[in-house]
Amino acid sequence: MKYMHNGLELRPTLEFYHDLIPYLGGIKEYDFYMDAHKCAQAWKRANDILEKYFSAFCKPRVPGAAPISYGHLISIGAPFTMPEDTEPNVKPFADSIEDAVEIMKRAAHTDFGANELGIHYQRVNEYLAESFPEHSISPLSGWANQGVITTAVLMRGQDFFIDIYDEPELAKELLDRITDSILEFQRWSCSVTGQPEVSGTGAYIADDFAALIPPALWPEFVLPYWKRYYETRSTGTYRFLHCEGTAPEHLRYLKDIGITRYQPSVSDKLTISNVKANTDVVFDWLLYAWKVTDMSDEQIKAWVDETVNGGVSIIRTQIGKFAWSQNKQDRLLAFFKAFDKYAVAE
Repeated sequence: MKYMHNGLELRPTLEFYHDLIPYLGGIKEYDFYMDAHKCAQAWKRANDILEKYFSAFCKPRVPGAAPISYGHLISIGAPFTMPEDTEPNVKPFADSIEDAVEIMKRAAHTDFGANELGIHYQRVNEYLAESFPEHSISPLSGWANQGVITTAVLMRGQDFFIDIYDEPELAKELLDRITDSILEFQRWSCSVTGQPEVSGTGAYIADDFAALIPPALWPEFVLPYWKRYYETRSTGTYRFLHCEGTAPEHLRYLKDIGITRYQPSVSDKLTISNVKANTDVVFDWLLYAWKVTDMSDEQIKAWVDETVNGGVSIIRTQIGKFAWSQNKQDRLLAFFKAFDKYAVAE
């Protein structure tokens, strides 16, 4: 289906949370992460259900090892939990800013290919590739890194936001070394996946905790590290940024480092109007997963109309285990049906 409004093509998008796959597949999340056979079975069962339910509007996700954004952190020594029926997480592991810098000095010699969990991920993806030959599954699907600021915060906990005031030079050294390490992790990833180390198209950053640094400090503690990452990873002009929780004042800096598409996702301080007042960078707009489940058809239509009339073309919503367990999956069908008035012949 094609949708248009005032000459702008609309792209309604439904994203599937990864916790929906083990839920519909009838397994625990731990097994989704750690058991290749059960993971494959869950993908098959879940995607069959999702394909039948949403086939008129979208395709399910391509199978892959359960996503964990802490592959880089775990490789450099972050302790992590692997609960029975929720997603894993990492814990702060640097007692001081000095300790964090020393950890990153040692991380310069990390063999990213030697991490036990990382090896497990490659084995899971190999099994999934054999189980789903119709899909192109990356050997490192799901094994990823966080952005530089988020990595620093996950190392130090909330104390990092004090470090930038108490020890600004050490904080900058830490961010420099984290940037080096993330880039090295990316180079290793490319050597495994066969992708070019430097893209000719563009690069992507996801760095939510950067939003907790005041806008006035972004030029000093955020932008230089993002800029170096983009410039090292790609010669292309496309620069995608996912950063949740931002304030309107943060957005004034996006053009300074050449961001071409911004994804605010869950950012309660933002409205379509105050985003446009502070940047002309293209952005998408999200109907939060926990809100859509409680909305009527008319409320969803009103939200879609407001977003479309605001000039946004990429309009997103999401579904996970919570919505399905509450029998609210029909709310996502209502989301797509709200675009009926904008449908045009292809």
